[in-house]
Amino acid sequence: MNVRMIVTDLDGTLFQPDKSITDRAVRALEAASDAGIVVMAATGRSIVDVNGLLPDVLGELAVCSNGAVVYAARDDSVVLSRPIDPAVIGAFIDELQPVAPHTRFATLVNHGYDLLPGPGYLDLMADGNHGRTRQSLTEVGLTHLASQPAVKLIARSDEVRLDELFELCEQAAHVGVLPTTSGVPFIEISAAGVSKATTIEMLAAERGISREQVVVLGDSANDVEMIRWAGHGVAMANAVPAVREVADEVAPANTDDGVAVVIERLLGM
Repeated sequence: MNVRMIVTDLDGTLFQPDKSITDRAVRALEAASDAGIVVMAATGRSIVDVNGLLPDVLGELAVCSNGAVVYAARDDSVVLSRPIDPAVIGAFIDELQPVAPHTRFATLVNHGYDLLPGPGYLDLMADGNHGRTRQSLTEVGLTHLASQPAVKLIARSDEVRLDELFELCEQAAHVGVLPTTSGVPFIEISAAGVSKATTIEMLAAERGISREQVVVLGDSANDVEMIRWAGHGVAMANAVPAVREVADEVAPANTDDGVAVVIERLLGM
């Protein structure tokens, strides 16, 4: 295939378990870039959470917060932001609270630079979640939480299983949101129509790249849409079943340098 864009997820895909990237993977990405192929990351992580983790070859563009933000890490600038409207945030919380009253909420605001934890959220949050420590945050009321646009709304509970909470979030999604999961113990919610897939589609179209010319690699539920959309979707061997089911190819696991293996084959390295 005529590959003009390669998009890789980070956690469980490009990253090793310790969040490092192997030299082999960096060399493969650099070789693709040198060949004129657009290479970028697409992650559920916020821009704060990727800062310092991306190699320079992925610094020009990164799709963050599940498609809600396009970030240029090299100069720490936001290229595109697709937030949830405050009225929609309030409507979603109002829908979810009666059926899951122990749910705790947080929002990523200011393109993801800031996190607003709602009442009780810090009790469930582990240090390192969202690239932050609990000590650096102060909880706010739900009214304040729903008063400004957010690139991500987070819902979590210690009373309801994650799969059950996800089903409840899907039932409440008609207010104008899109919930997903990425292997973390909470639900990640974007504005309706905002996903890795739709943002990558926009970026490709701006560059005159068709979906048939795009290769994507991923492993979690938040990667399903982009893998289904791409001309060639690649699931890692460690991917969840839903990702493997829609992929065109199953590559070696992240711990076996699956991203490098795929790129090397595409480039004939």
